Amino acid sequence: MSSLKINVKVRGRTSLAMLVFDGQKEAWVPLSQIQEVIEESGLFGDEVTAIVVPDWVAAEKGLQQLQQDDDTLDLFGGDV
Repeated sequence: MSSLKINVKVRGRTSLAMLVFDGQKEAWVPLSQIQEVIEESGLFGDEVTAIVVPDWVAAEKGLQQLQQDDDTLDLFGGDV
């Protein structure tokens, strides 16, 4: 099973799911399907979050993996 790392803004959380925004689409992703949450501080102190999910979850939720590197993401504080 293949996985994708998707840079997101976390807009909400419950005990079962995380509401994320990938720059184009907002979606609830079940915590049981999130393989890893990566939270780092961006260059300007903003929090940069990425989630790793199976590719089928990303496709089902309509989330897109952006073609940018983490250094560019840090430079602009995680916003797309």
